[in-house]
Amino acid sequence: MNNNEAEEVKRLEKSLITLNDILRKHHDFIKRKYKVSALEMEIMQYVIQEGPQKMKDVASHFHIKLSTLTSVIDKAENARILRRVNSKEDRRVVFLDVTKKGKSIFQEYNKYLKEMADRMKGSLDEESFGMFVESMEAFTRLSYN
Repeated sequence: MNNNEAEEVKRLEKSLITLNDILRKHHDFIKRKYKVSALEMEIMQYVIQEGPQKMKDVASHFHIKLSTLTSVIDKAENARILRRVNSKEDRRVVFLDVTKKGKSIFQEYNKYLKEMADRMKGSLDEESFGMFVESMEAFTRLSYN
């Protein structure tokens, strides 16, 4: 690796550390503003996009133990943002669904994300914004492997 490549790697490492800090602060923001955890918000998003989901499938999707998910859902039910629904075919199967309050919170959060994306788009020229979006998509693909 030449000096230029080594510098690029250092810049990337620094950017990843900064991104981690930004995400932690964003999770804190979600907790303060919407009174839900970041994981609860992610679960609401998943269930809204995919429809009611089996508990075990949600745990698998988020790579968490079912016991951990149970604890998260207990809190979410107390906050009235998610609810458990027993399957009509097999009462042993439990689905998660988003309540009206949860959908309202997610819509407000989604509006905030759109405004943030619009601000980013407005601060970059069209070519830079396109490159930024492509880079974020590539980063996302690499992160899931």
